[in-house]
Amino acid sequence: MNLRVLKKDIEFLMNDFVSDCLLYNDFSEGKKEEQVVDLIKEGLSLSDNLQARVNFPKKAVANARGVEKFVRLEGKEVKAHYKNIQKDLYEGYDKLFEKLSAIIK
Repeated sequence: MNLRVLKKDIEFLMNDFVSDCLLYNDFSEGKKEEQVVDLIKEGLSLSDNLQARVNFPKKAVANARGVEKFVRLEGKEVKAHYKNIQKDLYEGYDKLFEKLSAIIK
């Protein structure tokens, strides 16, 4: 997976989700507006988290005294890291769309 494509997927799904939420709010006369706003915040939080993970692949490593520090991933770890991000992206937004569907019903 290309990093540029992954970043575009994150942005596209976030925009698609927010637009669906706003469309619901526009046409539903504000019945459950607060729940939808909370979902939008959750979606933006997910997007920010994923973007941060994409921009800096890191892992926590403890030294002899137990103090953790973050170091960049190397080699095959990077590929696995990006696959996990892609998985989290699709699973996270799938759950958010399911929550929105439950609110709409």
